[in-house]
Amino acid sequence: MKTDKLIDAIGQIDDNKIRNAKVTPGKIKRISFRRAVAMVAAIILCITISVPVLAATVDPIYLMVYRISPTLAQMLKPVQLSCEDNGIRMEVLSAAVYENEAAIYISLQDLTDQNRIDETTDLFDSYHINRAFDSSASCNRVSFDEETGIATFLINISQWNDQEIGGDKITFYFTEFLGNKSKFEGELTELDLNSVAEAKKTQMPESFRGGGGKEFDYESRFDLKYLVPVDGGILSPVDGVTVTNVGFVDGKLHVQLYFENILSYDNHGYIRMYDEEGNQAESYHFSFWDDKKVGSYEEIIYDISPEDIENYKAFGYFVTCKSLTKGHWQVTFPLENMN
Repeated sequence: MKTDKLIDAIGQIDDNKIRNAKVTPGKIKRISFRRAVAMVAAIILCITISVPVLAATVDPIYLMVYRISPTLAQMLKPVQLSCEDNGIRMEVLSAAVYENEAAIYISLQDLTDQNRIDETTDLFDSYHINRAFDSSASCNRVSFDEETGIATFLINISQWNDQEIGGDKITFYFTEFLGNKSKFEGELTELDLNSVAEAKKTQMPESFRGGGGKEFDYESRFDLKYLVPVDGGILSPVDGVTVTNVGFVDGKLHVQLYFENILSYDNHGYIRMYDEEGNQAESYHFSFWDDKKVGSYEEIIYDISPEDIENYKAFGYFVTCKSLTKGHWQVTFPLENMN
């Protein structure tokens, strides 16, 4: 059977009927020709896809079948409770299943002396939780053991419509993670607000990313004037973050930040302004790419006039990273109580 016909046949399979078939043994039913073709297609798929390949990598054929029929893809996926790649070991530690809820603990450990796993390890939204049913799911780091170098993550899954979750297999995988992250939080004493003047030059960025804040309105992005970055920047509170310009535009304070290589290191943060009584100035911001679409500028517009600026101080919060590790890690296991 050719690949296109095989995939088309798989697409005819009803996921609910596949799941029901697993819990109704001993019953023989007549099936239509179309369903028979789909079943044959599934058998052929089992034969033609080698189990070692499915187990060792995030196989593209598995992902293709998963998009068409999650239930079938998970049925075909072999159980694998641990894996290693690029010197990093991932292992399923335990699982607790009750009615429509499941909690699974997974560990990560660096088997080399590079110390790429630490208390800041972040899967950087690269993880996927494939399952054969409609549900909500999340994954968060919950602990790090300095003695063993093991970071533990908790996967929470809740099946919709209060259906019992036990018995089905899930596949958890990811392709990169961050480590050695650092955090800065405090007053930016080097930012002299009293010397801020009216901006001499403004620009209109070409590639907007988004924005936020109380007065944020994405449709108004073309009605604003934006600061032009100063060569070398004004100051760098932490590696990876630079204040590239500060100035007043149309009577409001603008502060422009630049975050290096956000696609790889997820550098991010913000600056807030507080007056002498501790009140935070209202603000909103727009983000736009640099020329190479690797780093990101962020223009923050504060409701602060030149007459009021002397009453404010700037406080920053920044998270930066120095370590990105790539690879292919995945485990597949049934949702059942295990220790």
